[in-house]
Amino acid sequence: MARRQRVDSAAGAVAVMAAAARDLSPPSHLKLRRGDKPFWDAVISERAKSEWTDADLAVAANLARAMADAEKVAAFSVDRGGNVKVSTMMLTIEASDKLARRIVTLRRALGLDNRAKNGEQRDVNKRREQAKEIEAGHNPMASDDDDLLARPSSLN
Repeated sequence: MARRQRVDSAAGAVAVMAAAARDLSPPSHLKLRRGDKPFWDAVISERAKSEWTDADLAVAANLARAMADAEKVAAFSVDRGGNVKVSTMMLTIEASDKLARRIVTLRRALGLDNRAKNGEQRDVNKRREQAKEIEAGHNPMASDDDDLLARPSSLN
């Protein structure tokens, strides 16, 4: 397996900036329903844009659907006043349990909580923070004052 590109290198920063410009919409062959969009946005925001592959986006779409379905099933047992309808809740427990297991499985498939895929969590968090800073326009090399890199000079 090839070694992962470091995001704190110049080449890594360029790769992250290029990936940050790409569209992270659901794949065209998978249709999200109107209520799935907030869950899609939540899932996609858990990683830096540069980490998403096309296959991951397909799994993310299925995860967003499962999360929306779980919310719909949970809403069946709540009346308009926000009170829990126990009899309805008892009827939906099996469906809720299946959806919860599906959500956990899909999250594991995406590596959103999987140490084996991404390494130690402290290292994952550091890489993600660096990538998100680069995506937001922060240049981690701008603060080095060693004058080894050419910088544009202002023409005052």
